[in-house]
Amino acid sequence: MVGVALATVFSAGCSGQVEVGTERSMSKEQLQSFAKEKLEAAAGTKARSVECEGGVPAKVGATQRCILTAIDGTRIGVTATVSNVEGEDVRVNVKVDDQPMG
Repeated sequence: MVGVALATVFSAGCSGQVEVGTERSMSKEQLQSFAKEKLEAAAGTKARSVECEGGVPAKVGATQRCILTAIDGTRIGVTATVSNVEGEDVRVNVKVDDQPMG
C-alpha cells in the first residue's frame, strides 16, 4: 500500500525554509504547498493532496496539523513545526504520524 510506504518514509520528517515576507506567518495555502513539496521529495513519490487546518505564525515552536492524502487514498496525519525564524525566512519541520489514519 502506497500510504503505508509514505508513512514509513516520512516518519523521519523533513524540513525546509520559506520566505514569508512581512506577513510574519505562513498562510494555509503556503503551508499546504510547502508540506506537499517537501514530503513528495522525501518519499520520491507523489501525494494526492496535503490539507492543513490553517496557517502557522512565524514563531519558533508554533505548530499546525495537516492531512496528507496518498494517491491510493490513504490519509496520514502530519505536524508542521516552526523550528527557526531569521528575518523573513522561516524553517519548518514536517513530520508524519507513525500510523495512517483509521
